[in-house]
Amino acid sequence: MLDPRKRRRRLLPFLLLSGLLLIVLAACGGSQQSNQAIKDQVLRFPNVGTGDIGKLDPASGSDSNSNLAVSMLFSGLVKADKDLNVLPDQATWDISKDNKVYTFHLKQGITFSDGTPVTAQTYVYTWTRALLPEVKSPIAPVLEEVIVGAKDVNNGKTTTLEGVKAIDDQTLQVTLEHPTAYFLQLLTVNLFYPLNKNLIDKYGQVDWVQHVTGNGAGTGPFVVQSWQPGVKIDFVPNPHYYGNKTTLKKVEMYFVKEPETAYKAYQAKQYDFVWGLTAQDQETAKNQPGFTRRSILQSSLLFFDNKTVPFNKSAVRQAFAAAIDKNVLASKIFKDTVTPASTIIPPGEPGAQPDYPGIAYNQAKAKQLLQSVYPDTSKVPPITFTYPESQFPRNAATALQGMWQTALGVQVKLNPMELTAYNSETSKHTVQFGFTQWGVYFPDPYEWLNLSLLSTSANNNGDWNNPKFDGLVAQAEQKSGQDRLNTYAEAERVAIDDVGWLPLSHQTFTAIIPSYVHGIVLNGSGLYFGDWSTITLS
Repeated sequence: MLDPRKRRRRLLPFLLLSGLLLIVLAACGGSQQSNQAIKDQVLRFPNVGTGDIGKLDPASGSDSNSNLAVSMLFSGLVKADKDLNVLPDQATWDISKDNKVYTFHLKQGITFSDGTPVTAQTYVYTWTRALLPEVKSPIAPVLEEVIVGAKDVNNGKTTTLEGVKAIDDQTLQVTLEHPTAYFLQLLTVNLFYPLNKNLIDKYGQVDWVQHVTGNGAGTGPFVVQSWQPGVKIDFVPNPHYYGNKTTLKKVEMYFVKEPETAYKAYQAKQYDFVWGLTAQDQETAKNQPGFTRRSILQSSLLFFDNKTVPFNKSAVRQAFAAAIDKNVLASKIFKDTVTPASTIIPPGEPGAQPDYPGIAYNQAKAKQLLQSVYPDTSKVPPITFTYPESQFPRNAATALQGMWQTALGVQVKLNPMELTAYNSETSKHTVQFGFTQWGVYFPDPYEWLNLSLLSTSANNNGDWNNPKFDGLVAQAEQKSGQDRLNTYAEAERVAIDDVGWLPLSHQTFTAIIPSYVHGIVLNGSGLYFGDWSTITLS
């Protein structure tokens, strides 16, 4: 009888040869697929870090992954260029002398993708609908608060948004509570993009997003041709799009939970470009043709459940902050692909204060802070750090766990989750100690501080409440120019010192965009596609 060990040795050369042959065949097959995709103008696009589109309703406060699909289906009065400047899209505008009344003049012939006309009344409906209590929008109460009557709609006192009026089909008038320097920038947020009332009336305020395939959901450059949950979503050009048409015949967006998997699939030529590479993969990819990386207006931050022990005490939050060596995290774990952050707002933003030291790394100080609340650190209640593993790698979480154990003598349990499930938990405020990546809708301190850290904000995942901070933000919104930015800077310092958010790092964005893919660039928000009319394969 043949010795099984000898049989394995004889099989090994054959298996190695077979494996190499499979790799060659996969590469050849991928190349053929790529060539065919170019010929057919089909862009194969990985949505990296998610298992599906979780928030397709613009009022739901789309996460960055969902927003990739939202921005293809919906568009609005204005748009942002690659430098995040505001440009006219569906309308031009006039502003009153007191800077409180904006009058928008809609272009003729704008329709939803099913041909339903878009009028000024469509905007009245959309902006009012986002504020209705039953819609439960986490962002509308803050983003629309400057509009006259918004609070009354959100509180259920009325269903009429007083400050938004359709003068006629092509004229929309918006009245603000006070002059708002960033109002036009605000309108680049997809919350303000028009929705098709017919679709919502037919399927309901929640379920309509499950019926976008083959229906006229938005006014953007694409429509949904098919949607395989958990697999991919296919887009084809919107035949009624009012803007410059794309030459692409189809975009296939694949859902890829793991960044490592997306990179391997790109190497096998299953996708036409890839983004969101891990720090480790960037080390091997940085010499490849088409590799590109730039700083973006995004920060990685930690948050705490401020309503329950132990994080209801500021000293405990400060202790966990002082226990983190952010330089080691950036260099050893992220291979210098991020910048250690002492502030919430990243450099390059109006009002940023990159020289503010924040809470410095100091193990002795960290232990002292914790013992001011728990003299016997063994009495610290159980702590679980929950994080989305597609955004924050496991080795980074493990490194933090070790730092807290070393400096504080506290064992923190790690709980990695898939992104969509994690976002669901944070929206329900059930996370004791969590991670978030916050990037800009538009570059202004309002977006960082009002939208996520006000005690009244639905996006305040840790329920942090600091009256001094709330008061400073309110003061800032009554000011203009440098005085406004200075007051916001003071508010940010309060948020940092009281650890409303614990800043870890300021982010970069990385992609590999080969030479045959034209028109996709990186900007301060990440991937920038514009109106898709310049994106081609050749």
